[in-house]
Amino acid sequence: MKSVWPNIAPLVLAFAILFPPNAHAEADPSAAASAALASVAASLEALRDAVYDSRPPGEVEALAQSLAKAAQSPLLDTIDRALSLSRMEYFVARSWNESGDKNKAIPHFEAGIEYARLSMESGEHTSGLMALTKPLSELCLLKDMGFLIANGPKISQYAKKILAMEPGHAGATITLSAAKAYPPAVFGGRPKEAIEELSPYLAAHGSNLAKDELFDIWMCLGTAAAKLGRKADALRWFTAALELYPHNIQALRERDKAIQ
Repeated sequence: MKSVWPNIAPLVLAFAILFPPNAHAEADPSAAASAALASVAASLEALRDAVYDSRPPGEVEALAQSLAKAAQSPLLDTIDRALSLSRMEYFVARSWNESGDKNKAIPHFEAGIEYARLSMESGEHTSGLMALTKPLSELCLLKDMGFLIANGPKISQYAKKILAMEPGHAGATITLSAAKAYPPAVFGGRPKEAIEELSPYLAAHGSNLAKDELFDIWMCLGTAAAKLGRKADALRWFTAALELYPHNIQALRERDKAIQ
């Protein structure tokens, strides 16, 4: 039996085309920008974890290329884009450096510095200063003595400036303590002071630290303890670091030394 009701499908289709749902509502640009930034941040975390867990440089480069494309989104502002690319270059550089290829690492560290400076064209901020400090400190170890003499003092200056702007800043705190934990005494190494600084900081802020910051503190504490001959403490800290990044080459090497 044929339906007595008219076929209304064409009318419904026409109505949907002329008056789509929520046609009056405009997309929220701030929400879209936040989503784009969150996507880039997630990609940066994946890149960071790959580097800290000593993944092959080729794998790190592939992650970086994907991130670089995402960072070109027009939804990101200049500062966020520059900071993201600065951190990306820093992580790629670390990957090459830790694999033993400093010639490939240096240009990436230099690019990281340029992007950090770009992010601060309108004024200094803690994120930009930290993004500048990290690759600069690495270049001081890779380049010649002239570069070290000219730029080495800037590392602590930047870190202190960051702490003046943001007391308790994790990256700046680690930078200053690492300068006491890692070098030999003749170059300013004071491992006991590094432990005295980082132990209370870790107790106060440990639950709020990012994964890489926590790893860096544990490695710093382990290194300082090893220099003081406190092998049991060093082993404890290096083992803790490996719980975060089980394949980290430096942590594995230092843990094995502490076991001997």
